[in-house]
Amino acid sequence: MHFPQAIQIVDLYHAREHVSNLCKILFKDDEIELMHYLKRWWAYLDGGIIKKIIAEANRKIKHEQSEALREINYFKKNKKRMRYADFRAHGLFVGSGVVEAGCKTIIAQRLKRSGMEWTVNGANAIISLRCIIKSNRFEDYWGDRAA
Repeated sequence: MHFPQAIQIVDLYHAREHVSNLCKILFKDDEIELMHYLKRWWAYLDGGIIKKIIAEANRKIKHEQSEALREINYFKKNKKRMRYADFRAHGLFVGSGVVEAGCKTIIAQRLKRSGMEWTVNGANAIISLRCIIKSNRFEDYWGDRAA
């Protein structure tokens, strides 16, 4: 809604969890086949080849495995957000670790200290200032204000 031009990427770790869940459902009685498809589909995932995961999983479904269908639908719904090879080729991160670490170092270290209390406006102001400082834009920020 607020960022219509944003590129949406499903966190690779969470996508791998869905592949793991799908393999456990489809191959619960065959550990060797489970591991074979897990590695294979993770490789497809890394390459952004989601259609192959969907096609192969559909061929492996036995009877009415609604849990497997739910996982397959997850991949159908999110395949545009799982183009990991393309995202990497454009220098984008495919995991949430970088953002989570940024939140921890920029926000949590300052706002969650012992005895801290913040208003929303005060917290937003200090977060903005810390982001400017940590991204080496402090001088530019003040230069823009002086003009």
